[in-house]
Amino acid sequence: MSPVSSPLPLLLSVALTAPVVQAQDLVVTTSCRVGGGPWQACRLAVQDPGLRWQVQLGEQTWSFSHNGSGAMRLRQGHGPWRATTPRWEKAGDVLCWGQLCARGPLPLD
Repeated sequence: MSPVSSPLPLLLSVALTAPVVQAQDLVVTTSCRVGGGPWQACRLAVQDPGLRWQVQLGEQTWSFSHNGSGAMRLRQGHGPWRATTPRWEKAGDVLCWGQLCARGPLPLD
């Protein structure tokens, strides 16, 4: 009777040499505006639903971070992170963070 060998060394070598696969961001096109400016097409990319996402409007990018307990931060471009509080406008049709507002599909959670 031959001894049974453990598959652990094989599994470890496969795990250590396999390429890392990252999930694709969920990306939707919606409408955004800054301040009282005009509504424009923008791109919403969700990296981690409910926790991390980005909005790109033209050449400007806003990054969002939410800790899951109500504290949310916003960063424009490569600027500093700042606390922000989301608010709904227009009877719940428009979601705003500071001066940035979005309407349409918003798959954030």
